[in-house]
Amino acid sequence: MTFAQIQTFLAVARLGNFHAAARQLNVTQAAVSARVRQLEEELDLRLFERGRQGAELTEAGRFLLPGAEAIASTWTTISKDARHFYAGRVPLRLGGQLSIWDQQLVDLVIWVEETLGALPLALNFDHEMNVQDAIRNGVLDFALTHEQPAPDLTGVALPAERLVLVGSEPFDLGQSDLPLFMNFQLGGQYDAFVARHLSGHAGQHIMMGNCAMGLRYLRKRGGIAFFPVSMVVEDIQNGQLFPVQGVPEMELACNAVYHPSSVLGDLTAQIATAARSLRSREPVVALDTMS
Repeated sequence: MTFAQIQTFLAVARLGNFHAAARQLNVTQAAVSARVRQLEEELDLRLFERGRQGAELTEAGRFLLPGAEAIASTWTTISKDARHFYAGRVPLRLGGQLSIWDQQLVDLVIWVEETLGALPLALNFDHEMNVQDAIRNGVLDFALTHEQPAPDLTGVALPAERLVLVGSEPFDLGQSDLPLFMNFQLGGQYDAFVARHLSGHAGQHIMMGNCAMGLRYLRKRGGIAFFPVSMVVEDIQNGQLFPVQGVPEMELACNAVYHPSSVLGDLTAQIATAARSLRSREPVVALDTMS
C-alpha cells in the first residue's frame, strides 16, 4: 500500500468521480483507476461501486475512509515537520500529561511568539500518552507532568497546582444530598485525595476527560468537581461557583520535562524557565473551604 493509493482513494471518495480525482491530482484517469484497483487487490475488498453517475463508496469503502483520512493527516504532519527540520526550522512540540494544563500550553505558545518570534509550533492534547516516553521517542520536545521526571530527562519543578472542590451552589461536605460529582483523570495522587475526602459523600459520578469540558458542563448542569484555582477563581469571585465547605485544597505536583540531548535542548530549557515564571505569577487566592 502506498501513500499515492491512499491519496487517490480519498480524492475519489471526496469527489465521487474518477475523472475529477485525476484532474485534482494532476494525473491521468488511467492512473487513478490503476491505483484504486491495486488498493482493492491488496485489501481484497471492493471499495467503490462504479456507474454512469460516478463512483460511490461501498460499505467496505466507508469503513476504510476514517482510517485513510487519519493516515493522510499523519503523513502531512510528519512530512511538514521533516521539511521544517531539514530547512533549519525545527518544529517545537509541546504537550501536557493532564488536561488541567492545556491553557498553560497556550500561554507558553504566546510567550514563545512574544519573546522568540515566529516558530513552527505544535500542541499535543493527547492526555492518554506517557509524555516522558513521548519525549524519549521524539514525539514531544517539552511537556508538563505530575510525575517525577525520569533520570534520563531534565526536570524543572514548577509551583504546585492548587485544586479546589467547587459547586454550582453553596454545598457542605456534611450534607446528605450532595449533587453529582464530576471526576477527572488526574493521576494517582488526585485519585487518593478524592477517595480520602469524598468516599461515601458525593452522589452519582460522571467521568470527564477534559477539565475545560467539565467546567462548561458544571456551569450548565450543576454538580461539584475539583478544578485548578486559576480556572475557577473568576467564577467564585462573581458568585457563579462556590467552594464546597469541609474539603481542603489539594496540591498537585507540576514538573516541566525535556530531553537534555535534544537539538532543541537550549530552547526547551528557556521554555521550562518561562513556564516556572508564568506559574509563579499566578495570583495567590485565599479560598475558605474548611469553615
